[in-house]
Amino acid sequence: MFAVHPVVLEAAAVVLAVATTLIICIKASLFGKILSVMAIPDRRKQHRRATPQVGGIAILCGLICWISLELLRGQTTDLAFLYAVGLTATGIGLVGFSDDQSELSPAARVLLLAVFSLLALAIDHGFLASSLNWISFAPTAIPSWAYVALLALAMIGTVNAINLADGQDGIVGSMFVIWGGCLYLSANGAYAATGGVLALLSLTFLAFNLRGKLFLGDCGSYGIGFAFVLLFTMAHARSMVPLETIIVWLFIPVADCIRLLVSRPLRGVSPFVGDRDHFHHRLEDKMGKQKGYVCYISAVAITSIVSTLAPRFSLVCLCVLSAFYFSFAWLTGSDPARISKSAPMSRRADNVVSMPVENKDKGRQGAA
Repeated sequence: MFAVHPVVLEAAAVVLAVATTLIICIKASLFGKILSVMAIPDRRKQHRRATPQVGGIAILCGLICWISLELLRGQTTDLAFLYAVGLTATGIGLVGFSDDQSELSPAARVLLLAVFSLLALAIDHGFLASSLNWISFAPTAIPSWAYVALLALAMIGTVNAINLADGQDGIVGSMFVIWGGCLYLSANGAYAATGGVLALLSLTFLAFNLRGKLFLGDCGSYGIGFAFVLLFTMAHARSMVPLETIIVWLFIPVADCIRLLVSRPLRGVSPFVGDRDHFHHRLEDKMGKQKGYVCYISAVAITSIVSTLAPRFSLVCLCVLSAFYFSFAWLTGSDPARISKSAPMSRRADNVVSMPVENKDKGRQGAA
């Protein structure tokens, strides 16, 4: 009987996954209408035309296609990991999809993130480690209960930080490509393969997103963001990637999330009300939308690649990122009048600006 070489099967699985994402991106308007996730322009939502929020669905469907084929092949020893990513990323993606259709409360989103985080840890105990592993310091021993609590908090916070960063076309999609590529270079086995596939799927989405054809939606920022958090967690637990390097990868979106959670209450505003004080807004105001995007992604890409290929320079990268971030996000100050007039935003998609309303802006000032 004719036997197909494993490499051919692996390549076929990747091609089918990319084709799945590509088809959904090409037919984005059709899927957006069928699933009722169209961002419709009105007096609050100022993008030029009705835009489908199916980018996350496209990437997630491609990922599930690839994972399913890998599980059917049964050639990997990391089946529990693939099950954990497939099930929980899909679950979180559905939470985001529900949020795209009808806004969920911040408490509900946080609770569901916590539930799926613990479910992932229950499916694959490999996410748990006995210590925090550094490249510049000795490992920090930590009790199992404390590690679980810290991990759940980190997962919830990081996914919300990624969601917050999704306020301009291309930013989160580009970070997905960068992170996937870095995981492919630094990890091995199913972890590297999953990172590489996510990079390809995100690149496919990005080709449409940068032209304003579709938005990522909460399904993407939550579901795919959660898949990346699981990959970061496993790569660290298996001592493939030191903690400093992961901090470099995530520094800008996480730092921006923390700053906003502190600065909004100081201005007398709920931390869950969107505004135009995000880091990408600061860059856009200083140098224009396109240059701001290039500046943001260049900072993430250069430091991520350096810390991936030479982890011993991770602390240097963190110093550079801190100087870069706070020079725009803090030292330049903010104009409360400008923020309050042009910002608290409501439900919208990615780079859509809306009028002030309670809770969140759908352009990804979303979860915080």
